Amino acid sequence: MIYNRRAMLTLGAGALALSACGKSDGGATEDIPLKGGKTAGNMIRKVGIQTYTLREAMDVDFSGTLKMIKDAGYDYVELNERNYADRTPAELNTALDLAGLPSPVTHMSIETIRNDLASGILAAKTLGIEIAFVPYIAEEERGLEHWKAHARTLNSAGRVMRDEGVKLGYHNHQFEFDDLGGGTTAMQVLMDNTDPDLVCFELDIYWAVLGKVDPVELIRRYSGRFKACHVKDMSGDPWAAIAKDASYPELIRDYMVNVGEGDIDFERIFALNDISGMEYFIAEHDQPKAPYNKAITTSLNNIRAMRF
Repeated sequence: MIYNRRAMLTLGAGALALSACGKSDGGATEDIPLKGGKTAGNMIRKVGIQTYTLREAMDVDFSGTLKMIKDAGYDYVELNERNYADRTPAELNTALDLAGLPSPVTHMSIETIRNDLASGILAAKTLGIEIAFVPYIAEEERGLEHWKAHARTLNSAGRVMRDEGVKLGYHNHQFEFDDLGGGTTAMQVLMDNTDPDLVCFELDIYWAVLGKVDPVELIRRYSGRFKACHVKDMSGDPWAAIAKDASYPELIRDYMVNVGEGDIDFERIFALNDISGMEYFIAEHDQPKAPYNKAITTSLNNIRAMRF
């Protein structure tokens, strides 16, 4: 189904609303009392950030960047495997403890899942990780039969990880919503062929909306499968750029903006928080503009200011 730009932004808003209804400690909502006993609605109480947002700063000063995240007011971080490259899980855990930032969620590559699962599990347990999301599938492994094999891999690894106290999940980009033939998409293959008890999903709203799907219907169809979301905003007309074969870097550079600076109506999104069950709300920007502390603070403040 194809939507125009404004309709797509509305659909993206609906999806994130659905993803924002968590009642757990990770991202619970609460009423805000006003004078006269009235309430302004709900707000997101705990907000995390994906450290990929600040990868360039972290390459220069890892501990200092963690401090910047904490000082901005974020409650936790979602790690990615770049964070493990130059330090052991124990060293990474120490750095997080010193910064006062837990990491209940992380990204874990499909290569680790397939080839070094034991080490991935050990790292997750060392860091107190609750859910590890596979973040990306290489282009050469995106055929229909590949996706069926990925589903089997996720089920198998998810069973092992569950027994070790870690949940396995999958994070989408745009390409999971491409037509593989006959209207079948990779997202459909993954969700229909993975066990809900073993595999959950992290909904990246920006990429889902860009993929011309209706995220609201996606969540309604797969109720309870999405345990985390990436909260990031969109401005402009990326579909026109896609029609001209824009690259991923161009789509990020030209159309991804700090939360609250784009076109997605997040308050309308979160107003549907009674039908989701999402636990983690994670700000992300794949290429924020410097100064980074201003960029991440802008997103956080705009998320915290939302009432729905």
